Amino acid sequence: MLVLCYGITKSGSTLAFELVKGMLKSIGHEQGRLSEGLVKPGHAINFVQQVDRKKLDDLLHLVGNRSVAVKTHAGVRDHVFPYLEELQEKRLVQIVASYRDPREICLSLADAGAHARTHNRTAFSEFTDIKSAVPGVLRQIAKFRRWGAVRGALRLDYDVVAFSPDAAIDRIEERLGIACDRAYAKRYAFDEAFTQKNKAMRYRAKEELSKEQYAALTATFADFLENAYERVNESWFAKVREDILATVKADMRIRTKKGGVRSRRRSRKRVSND
Repeated sequence: MLVLCYGITKSGSTLAFELVKGMLKSIGHEQGRLSEGLVKPGHAINFVQQVDRKKLDDLLHLVGNRSVAVKTHAGVRDHVFPYLEELQEKRLVQIVASYRDPREICLSLADAGAHARTHNRTAFSEFTDIKSAVPGVLRQIAKFRRWGAVRGALRLDYDVVAFSPDAAIDRIEERLGIACDRAYAKRYAFDEAFTQKNKAMRYRAKEELSKEQYAALTATFADFLENAYERVNESWFAKVREDILATVKADMRIRTKKGGVRSRRRSRKRVSND
């Protein structure tokens, strides 16, 4: 099984990914480096920058009978969406989609930006303040909604993974159909693996943002907060799923129609040549 771990940037996605890895390692599934042609060259973990049918097929072929975790921040394109559902239904793929309070993500990105500039690093350096983080977080939320809409996807909240890991393990075990060595998995994820941890604090937004900042971010992210964070509104995910599948269906009809026209044109040309 290929365990695809998508996460909104700075949502604890690396921690969730490493927890899954630790769980799989504890039951004998080797999680070594995959082929450089399939995962990002030079990256410390198995990370893919895009997810398409060929990449999925190649990864599944390489994984074989093992269960291997692969991380991504990529989105799900319309035509890949039904294929992911098909693979997940066959239990060849399991999606784990990580999320977090976006107000906290903005704080974490601002912290990462300050750290990057202090150490002359490029990654995250564009985040100069809270406001500069908002557009990227909105884009990532749109990606998360699509991943989370794939039927059978497991959505994991940062607060659960980071502060109630046994509850997260319960959900991952149930979805993967395994029983892991919990002590090993937690020790690996929290003590051994590199997880890009900043402050690892809960409820930072209320404590560190001004009232004006908190109110502005709450309004900006209201759709996500109301439908995915403060409560889970399955119809919010179902709506985007319906829209994607409708788009795919319409595209297929157009391609079929165009193919039929081309076929009839070729037939008429052969007749005229005869």
